[in-house]
Amino acid sequence: MSMLDKMMENLWKKYSKDPAKILVQTGTAGWALSSAAQIIALLMNDKISTKEKTFLIPQETFDAIVNIGSFFLITSGIKKFSSKLITTGKIAPKNVRNYLDNSPFKDSVGKLSFDIERDLKGLPSFNEHRPQYNAFKNIFTTGSTIGASILSCNIVTPIVRNKLASFSHNTIVKNAHSGKNSIFTKEELEDKNSKVLQITPRTIITPRSGGMRV
Repeated sequence: MSMLDKMMENLWKKYSKDPAKILVQTGTAGWALSSAAQIIALLMNDKISTKEKTFLIPQETFDAIVNIGSFFLITSGIKKFSSKLITTGKIAPKNVRNYLDNSPFKDSVGKLSFDIERDLKGLPSFNEHRPQYNAFKNIFTTGSTIGASILSCNIVTPIVRNKLASFSHNTIVKNAHSGKNSIFTKEELEDKNSKVLQITPRTIITPRSGGMRV
């Protein structure tokens, strides 16, 4: 086998039983790379003054933390929750439900202490239902993870980022007008060429194009 074949085989073994896992990991990596590219672009942009960079780069760094953190926490959290619904038997395909209802475990089904994959492991009577169980679990957890990524990328993350960016922008403008504790003067912020005024409002109103798309 070539190195590429071995790598693909290892990926298959790692993710074939839990495809939702790769969605969480690649989505998080996508946000991280997108954020890193944004910060590097600011650092290398010679049209933005050093003074403006002292504000914009920390803002982008904090922005990256919000993007990556909210995506990972929401998608991984919902993935684990949906997986728990399946492994406890709370949600199951019809044939698995019928099996559980007529098994010695029927009084434990749906409880957190019950785990199909642990308690029915190696049980011959469950073997014929295992393929349907595995397929149902993969479809359900993957669908839930995709839904969570949409919720995170298009609703939660933009709202949080918008509020934080708006607060930061308003604070700078307020301080500049009052002449207290501001790295920018009123005139600099009113300058139509100010990168702070150009970049910050765009951050406030437009969700970033990076991250995982569905």
